[in-house]
Amino acid sequence: MAFQKNRSLLLFLFLTLLRLGLIQPSDGQSHMYQRFLRQHVDTQGTGGSSGYCNLMMQRRGMTSPQCKPVNTFIHESISDINRICSSCNTTCKNGQMNCYRGTVRVTECTDTGAAKSPNCRYWARTNTRPVVIACNGNPRVPVHFDQ
Repeated sequence: MAFQKNRSLLLFLFLTLLRLGLIQPSDGQSHMYQRFLRQHVDTQGTGGSSGYCNLMMQRRGMTSPQCKPVNTFIHESISDINRICSSCNTTCKNGQMNCYRGTVRVTECTDTGAAKSPNCRYWARTNTRPVVIACNGNPRVPVHFDQ
């Protein structure tokens, strides 16, 4: 139930920002941005435990058809995450120049390999660290967690 509430809140916020003209991604960018939010953003959570990772990975659809090996959740406001896209750009792992650095609170969930999909099991590591995020659009919005 809390997941549905958070998801509804994120969707409401995104639609409000679109209506206000603060975000105007193309259809492709909108899809990529929504995917980024689903896979990497938890503004309400603090992470930190294997139970958190097990629950969030399943709720966010990353345990089927196979266990996603590693996923990072960012625990900052959406506006703070979007703000990373206006920092100085840096080279992405794929050589593109649309990546940006920021320092955020994160929980990294890593598959333990102890269970098969959809009952994946994860261990958690929570800290504040630098991240690299790929951004696209005008204005730029995050579309990929690079590192």
